[in-house]
Amino acid sequence: MTAVRRKMHPDGFSIAVTNVAKGRRIFSAPRAKNIVSTVMQGEGIRAAKVSVVFVDDARIRRINSQFLHHRSVTDVITFPLEEAPDLEAEIYVNLQQAKRQAEIFGVSVRNEAVRLIVHGTLHALGYDDRRTKQRKTMFEKQERYVTALCKS
Repeated sequence: MTAVRRKMHPDGFSIAVTNVAKGRRIFSAPRAKNIVSTVMQGEGIRAAKVSVVFVDDARIRRINSQFLHHRSVTDVITFPLEEAPDLEAEIYVNLQQAKRQAEIFGVSVRNEAVRLIVHGTLHALGYDDRRTKQRKTMFEKQERYVTALCKS
């Protein structure tokens, strides 16, 4: 298991990044932290504690089963622990699923991993994608962030 690195971002964000997934890293911890802080800042959040954990199929299946009572593999799971102004959340990103989805959608694995971190962060902020109108709003916002982040 990779050590948890938690450092207070100059803007008041404490973002920990851990990689427990098998295989190679997709990108560095500072890059993952930048993705989360970019979305938070863009949404007007000034302080938050967020953990991003990169996992594999087996780990996300266990988390999904234990906490959400689903037996399936998924791409990202977010647990909002506290709401703003004391925002705290855990985001689990399945890198194996990100690789499969990247092939399906014809994007790079890095691009899809960015998308999943953005998606998880938006969930932490209260965005929901269960209803059509909410899903459309969340998707549009997500894709704006992904486009901007993948250009940099």
